[in-house]
Amino acid sequence: MWYILLIFFFSTVETWDYCVIGAGPGGIQLAYYLQKSGLDYVIIERNSIPGSFFEVYPRRRTLISINKRHTGETNTEFNMRHDWNSLLSDDPEMVFKHYSKEMFPPADTFLEYLQDYVEKFKIKIHYNTNIDQIVQDPSDSSFSLFTSKSDVYTCRYVVASTGISVLHKFKGSDDVEGYDTVSHDPLHYEGKKVLILGKGNSAFETADLIYGHTDFVHLLSRDRVKLSWNTHYVGDVRGVNNQLLDTYQLKSLDALVERDLDKQPIVFEKKGGKIFLRDHEENRGRIQDEFLGPYDKVINCLGFDYDPSPFANLTKTRKEEVKEEKWTKYPSMGWDFQSATVKNLYYAGTITHGLDKRVSSGGFIHGFRYSSRTLAWILAARNHGIRWPSETVPLYGIVSFMLKRMNEMNGPYQMFYVLVDVYLRRGNTIEVFKDVPHGLLHRIHELLAEPRDVSRDLVVVRLEYGAGYSQIGGDPFRLDRTELDPYRAHTCNFIHPVLYHFTKLPHAVPIRGKSLKGAARKLHLSEDLYTDFATLTRHWAPLSNFIGTTWKEDMSYVTSEECVYKHLTRERQSEQCRNPTVVVTTTKLAQRETIRKATNLTKAEFLLCDLLSQ
Repeated sequence: MWYILLIFFFSTVETWDYCVIGAGPGGIQLAYYLQKSGLDYVIIERNSIPGSFFEVYPRRRTLISINKRHTGETNTEFNMRHDWNSLLSDDPEMVFKHYSKEMFPPADTFLEYLQDYVEKFKIKIHYNTNIDQIVQDPSDSSFSLFTSKSDVYTCRYVVASTGISVLHKFKGSDDVEGYDTVSHDPLHYEGKKVLILGKGNSAFETADLIYGHTDFVHLLSRDRVKLSWNTHYVGDVRGVNNQLLDTYQLKSLDALVERDLDKQPIVFEKKGGKIFLRDHEENRGRIQDEFLGPYDKVINCLGFDYDPSPFANLTKTRKEEVKEEKWTKYPSMGWDFQSATVKNLYYAGTITHGLDKRVSSGGFIHGFRYSSRTLAWILAARNHGIRWPSETVPLYGIVSFMLKRMNEMNGPYQMFYVLVDVYLRRGNTIEVFKDVPHGLLHRIHELLAEPRDVSRDLVVVRLEYGAGYSQIGGDPFRLDRTELDPYRAHTCNFIHPVLYHFTKLPHAVPIRGKSLKGAARKLHLSEDLYTDFATLTRHWAPLSNFIGTTWKEDMSYVTSEECVYKHLTRERQSEQCRNPTVVVTTTKLAQRETIRKATNLTKAEFLLCDLLSQ
């Protein structure tokens, strides 16, 4: 260790509480909330600009993140549900729709947005600083970061927000071109036969760019193609990229092929300007000796992996830790985003997607902007005693508050399953804690600095899709895909609110888990096309009944006419009349009764009329 002492002696040493490695959108979002909490931090970035990943990717220079500028609503919370590019802030003008009118905007415009965000909020970033080595002090678990400039950062906590930017390697990958360097000029593929390795968005993006110029394009990967509109997983192939599926299914030479290159490696042999595919010698006797091809070009579009090299002496990658584990491209961590093997090392940004891969949206900006904010709240609460943000609501106003919150909350909407709202009763008021990770509910008393019996009146609200609806090979367009009957809300397929009442602390949720177990009672509220969960029969009534039963209070709605009558006759008014948020006019009730008496409808038909009347 003597050389480390020499480095300290001859180097510039900076001391910080939090050292965030990486100035991508995840690191920048985390820094915004650390700064807002008054915490001491710095971002260390090896390149000269924020978001340098987007200088190169996507190669086609068009993002596939939605920039929906118009929703028909002015509510900024609701509108963030459909804005997949903006970072969170208290400035309603600092949103991406002011930078581009394109539904799928240019990557260069996103770089401009990030630069303006950093400058506007004075995010502290040290550019052109590459971390060569990280050493942890076993006495206090602090870190020393040694840079290529011979500078040293000493940090109480380190947050890695370095993304996944290393092209996936396999046996033979050095013999083919990579997505990171291959030409994206379609004219370079004129009359060529092309094999693309992979069936994700980078593979289909490349195929979509060149397939009109080639003899044919073949896509090869381990698994069948997964389509995002089928799985509800935004990391699967998006509709904007899947034009090659048309030419494949309509028999125009393009094709999809399945083969696991890790278990069944290929030898790429170049002869006479062509590339021939042959089985690796370890496959002899098991697989045909020669198949497909020959090709003019073979391109590796198998995606990206996490680069653990800056942390090599601290921790191991998931692949090294758990060799049998399927997900190997992300570092190992807990639901508090802390490394599973190194104390005080945390993760932010897209690499936290190891927690919710194929469950939610944590690998993408519109998802991890919320998990980055949640991480900032966790760090502030755990290390500095700053209480988790909350809001207090009168007991008899809680139903209308919950409905309004369900209609506009964007964190649990984008991070469905994973981020939840927690409601704690305190006498005649309810304290609401927003965007709590569902994987920490079993330790909610620690997170919120509450006594362990906090779960006596614990109500959790989150948004979920229907079980079994989002799946490979399913039919998301089947005729019975919607369910409007409030008595069958548990069979809803589209995203909808689900409430849980716990009388004891919930069970722990495994990594990439969905289920919340241990609830005493559970309520599904039926889906809505516009996610407007506010109709009387399908949402208000069942929610009032659930909350009233849970907290043993009369939470039913009353009409405005009833309250006026009680006031004029000096009759004692109910708590509902004193709180206008639970008062309902009789107009809609009269409409429903008129429909009921004037028609002879089935239950489903009446519910549909009821929906239209409201």
